[in-house]
Amino acid sequence: MCGYSQDLDQKSAFDKPKDGFPVFNSALQQKIILSVMESLPYDDKEGTEPLRLKDRAAGKYGDPLLDRKTFVREVFPLHHQRIRFKLTSEWAGAFFKPQPLPLIGEYFGEKYSLFFTFHGFYMSMLCIPASIGLCYSIARLLMADMTGSYLDNPLMPVMAIVISLWSCVFVKYWANLESAKRFDWDTMEFELEEAVQDLFKNSPKTVKSVLEDGTPNPDAQVNPVTGEIEDYYYDNGDWFPIPTFRARSQLVTFTVIAIINTFNILVTLCIWKFIARPIMGDGSNTSMVFVGGAVMGALSGILSFTIDCVMDGVPAFDFQGLMVKLIEDENWRTETEDEDANIMKTFFFKVVEKYFPLAYVAFMVNHVEVFGGVDYCPKWNCLPVVWAMFPALVITEICLNTAFTHGIPLVKSQMAGRDELSELRKKAGLKPLV
Repeated sequence: MCGYSQDLDQKSAFDKPKDGFPVFNSALQQKIILSVMESLPYDDKEGTEPLRLKDRAAGKYGDPLLDRKTFVREVFPLHHQRIRFKLTSEWAGAFFKPQPLPLIGEYFGEKYSLFFTFHGFYMSMLCIPASIGLCYSIARLLMADMTGSYLDNPLMPVMAIVISLWSCVFVKYWANLESAKRFDWDTMEFELEEAVQDLFKNSPKTVKSVLEDGTPNPDAQVNPVTGEIEDYYYDNGDWFPIPTFRARSQLVTFTVIAIINTFNILVTLCIWKFIARPIMGDGSNTSMVFVGGAVMGALSGILSFTIDCVMDGVPAFDFQGLMVKLIEDENWRTETEDEDANIMKTFFFKVVEKYFPLAYVAFMVNHVEVFGGVDYCPKWNCLPVVWAMFPALVITEICLNTAFTHGIPLVKSQMAGRDELSELRKKAGLKPLV
């Protein structure tokens, strides 16, 4: 097969096979191959079971050797090289071209294409508040002599109203664009037709229509709409007076989130009172005020990153986060329901974890009594503290995330390669590496 080139693609050369039969795109070819692999052989008289790629890790016979001979170990469906080259040419390397959303959907799937649709729409719509904000900033500088301050300006309420109106327009236009894309990509009924995930099928909480011995389950649930027995069912439960079923599991999740956020708040208050605030002194030394703010931001970033590791996990150490386990315990039927629950719980968790240190210093520290006193900002002015605190917090989290995401896997791979090389040298009778 020839490589990708724009000249051939513009002439639709890749879509003109020699036999004249229209070819399927790369994604459909993968689905067809996977369907063939998982289907029963035609006219099978030996009762051979179809290949279960999704359940291959669990095994069938309990014997690792037998399972290894019977099941496919891994399958990696790959697109044609020219599709990747085309994406590189028209997307990754084309900064001023519109995003090729249909091609992204074919290569990565509709879910990722919808994400990049939102990302492009969001970036485009940000030009409006950015332009207005630039004009406002220039006006604020020009009016500084009249107002006596670079911060206080009579145009600030106007700016707030404009941003509020922009946000309403943004939400409305995005809803229209999302509906249009769902129609174009034929995903209007996606959630209704979505398959039940294996995690839900295999959960001991799920009520199955057929027991393990093949007999009908007397506790099987009947669908109130269709009147048919549900193959897999789990009750959403009631919240009051006593939580039951899934509601009880969700209550456990919210309780854990509340405990973690309470811990985060208490530690943040201690960092401010016993570490950051004493560094600032009475505010006469401006440098020490900025140093104290930077220390507050850095320590808050370390605390936030540590909590993220506990809740979200650390892939570099194969550590699964607590949030994933809590969501799994809620036992959602489809992958979309599972993701929606994860997004909602993560939002409630991170909105406090990420923003409390900044909100506390900016709005509450001068007015809230903590641990027997009000530890106000130097000279009651918290703006310099926030100026130093915010970049320190962001930079600390970025550095830690980069180290754990890229640095640790790189070190582990180099150590593994070094150990493998030492073992090979040892087998060859050479001196091992020191």
